[in-house]
Amino acid sequence: MSPGCKWKVRNLTVATATAEHTSTPTGHERVSLRQWIAVSGAIIGSFCAILNFQVTNTSLREIQAALSADLNEASWISTAYLAAAIVVMPLTVWFTRVFSIRTYATVNTAMFMASLIACALAWDLNAMIVLRFLSGLFGGGLMPMAFAVILATLPPSKRPVAFMWWSLLTVQALSVGPALGGWLTDASSWELIFYVQTIPAGIAFACLIFGLSRSSRSLGLLRQTQWFSIAFMAVGLFLFITVLEEGNRNDWFTSDFILRLSAASGLCLFIFITVQLFRKEPYINLRLYGRRNFGLCCLVFFGFGIGVYGTAFMIALYLIQVPQYTATQVGTVIMWIGIPQIIASPVVLWLMPRVDARLLMGFGCLLYSVSCFMNVGMSFDTGYWELMIIHVIRAVGQAFIMVVLPTFATSLLEPSNHGSAAAILNMTRDIGGAIGVACLNTGISRRSDFHVDHVREHVSTYDAETTARLDELSQHFFAYSGDLQLAQDQAVAALNSLVSRDATIMAYNDMFLIIGVIFVIGLIACCFLRRIPR
Repeated sequence: MSPGCKWKVRNLTVATATAEHTSTPTGHERVSLRQWIAVSGAIIGSFCAILNFQVTNTSLREIQAALSADLNEASWISTAYLAAAIVVMPLTVWFTRVFSIRTYATVNTAMFMASLIACALAWDLNAMIVLRFLSGLFGGGLMPMAFAVILATLPPSKRPVAFMWWSLLTVQALSVGPALGGWLTDASSWELIFYVQTIPAGIAFACLIFGLSRSSRSLGLLRQTQWFSIAFMAVGLFLFITVLEEGNRNDWFTSDFILRLSAASGLCLFIFITVQLFRKEPYINLRLYGRRNFGLCCLVFFGFGIGVYGTAFMIALYLIQVPQYTATQVGTVIMWIGIPQIIASPVVLWLMPRVDARLLMGFGCLLYSVSCFMNVGMSFDTGYWELMIIHVIRAVGQAFIMVVLPTFATSLLEPSNHGSAAAILNMTRDIGGAIGVACLNTGISRRSDFHVDHVREHVSTYDAETTARLDELSQHFFAYSGDLQLAQDQAVAALNSLVSRDATIMAYNDMFLIIGVIFVIGLIACCFLRRIPR
């Protein structure tokens, strides 16, 4: 028998054994408490992975100060984690084949907890970057692992419930993370943010080790591993994320450093994709992108990644730059993205058997786009309550996408492709988020400069309103200093500050408009999906 045939027979045996453990008797889709515990552990693990990234970003300035680094150097703490997480996502399905779901999930979660403790003990910046990279390798595996456990453990009729809980916890990690990180750092120290995360990670580990059944390993696959393809994929994705994270600081393609990284990343990813598309037995099935429903769902999820990570990034940055909120206050505002989903997600779950899933996803895209268009009208006077209303609308739309899309995308796939689908969906969303944040960060900078130039054209000493405003400011400052020349200089500086502030607000409005348009495109994509049974 040829090696390829042996590989197929062995995988068929593993798949059959897994099915015997995870499926239920014909005609009965009962799920045991132990299976639900396993699914809960996997979902909590996904929550931990996202929380780790959000909490650390909030405390980056404090970590930077403690490790005697400047802010540009400290940015590598986030870059290392994100790059490692995205690199390991496509490999998750292969790891589960080789070591079994139970072994990989439990060992990976245990190592993730160990990396959290190690990060809290980091002695300098270089050590922190290395430890964050290791934490990303283990944390990145937790996200597609949640999908893999759900798809392998639950029958189709029960998966929407699991995806609802996954949606709820994922959003809470995105919304609670900044507030938790800010509060812990202000109340105690930055080290505590890592120690606190070991609590949910420990719960996830206990649930996984109790709930997942033992299954056979396929260590023989190590001899057939496509090491060159894996190496090209890992290097390509790592360089790609590095380009996105460092591009704005280095003025993108005007920098030789960014040009070289981009060329190397493009070449590595081209080789990786070519190998995976033309091999009979790829370790991640990229051909799934060519299937109509799955490919369109990935397109929507890519835009969703841009929207979720992009809006969270922009709202936090806006509140810090313009009204100058503290980290705790920023977290309080962002929390309103997560709270309404506690109500919205069960409603979506109730609607799924009764309403066409395409309509539900389209409605979610519509609500999200409306919320972004509402942000376009922001001004300096936009306050807590206006943002809260926008966030409630955004949260409801987010629930319609996050609960429905994973179920819809995997509904017509064969069980053998569930692992690849889990990896591809998570990788697509996170790459969308990374691209979105990088482009939005650059867009805010470029559009701010554009609006400053545009506003200054209308702010002139020959303009009556400008002159009146300068006189008013001069009188105000003269009352304090008694020096007319100093008061006039302060008035000019204050007016320039107002121009810069308004230009920054307009730049944020432009970026929200772009995200709103992206979700309109997602709405259009939903119209081309094939109908599936409810």
